[in-house]
Amino acid sequence: MIFSKISVCFWYNEQVMKAFLECISCIIRQTIEILRRIVRSEKKRQRILAAVIGKMAKVDIHKMSPPEATKYAHDEIQRITGIKDLYKEPKKQNNREALQLYPYLKRLVRKARDPLLMAVRLAIAGNIIDYGALAEFDIKHTVKDVLGKKFAVSDYKRFRRDLKKTKLLLYIGDNAGEIVFDRVLIEELIKKIEVVFVVKSKPVLNDVLMEDAKMVGLDKVVKVIKSGSDFAGTIPSKGTKEFKELYKSAEMVISKGQGNFETLDQEKKNIYFLLKMKCPSLGRVTGFKAGDIILKRSR
Repeated sequence: MIFSKISVCFWYNEQVMKAFLECISCIIRQTIEILRRIVRSEKKRQRILAAVIGKMAKVDIHKMSPPEATKYAHDEIQRITGIKDLYKEPKKQNNREALQLYPYLKRLVRKARDPLLMAVRLAIAGNIIDYGALAEFDIKHTVKDVLGKKFAVSDYKRFRRDLKKTKLLLYIGDNAGEIVFDRVLIEELIKKIEVVFVVKSKPVLNDVLMEDAKMVGLDKVVKVIKSGSDFAGTIPSKGTKEFKELYKSAEMVISKGQGNFETLDQEKKNIYFLLKMKCPSLGRVTGFKAGDIILKRSR
């Protein structure tokens, strides 16, 4: 999402995360990758790309977050092609592949000295499944890498303390496939607290939808709701009535991925961001580097 959905650079203006000029090149790259997959005609690809470039030329991205900037491009692709879910088949494939790993992930948690910490690490490892930021990724390799990697920042001790004071936790999901890794963490969390999982309301990139939650059986584990969001991020004030009520009443929130970080980082809420850094440009702003794993509490 731009941070997660597409690699980006952005800047802070009065403590508000905004897209930067370099975001445009990433949006164009992502557009080309989408068109190669869903459009056969080279001439039509060129026509759609020109339309996206024309649209982005009229947008002042400095006035919006990276996920909001990306939405302009995707709306244009959807309008011209008539395809609403640009990642429908890749998402199904990601879910199937991740489900094959589910027994292995559960064994890792079961054998761990600290099962909760292992589940957190695995949830972050799952964040690699992101067609916006990465054209290719290796899930199995990433799991092994994350298991032995030190956190770039870890608020885990505070995370555990806050869980003891929490009755309701809102878990805001990110990508399809990744949701299987989220399920592993959620199954640890629900041993002590109530968890509600949040999905997107409409297709956007490879973000998780209700159909993905059902495909991996998460709806049988916890309550799943729609956020009201139709872009690669979450803005609570624009959410559904149900989402806003649960967001307000939840003592704790888990936010997965970079797009959600970009739009929730300034929220005055007890939020824990779980993500794997994918954007070198963002790293130069935040002090992280590509590949870093992060468990960070909101400021």
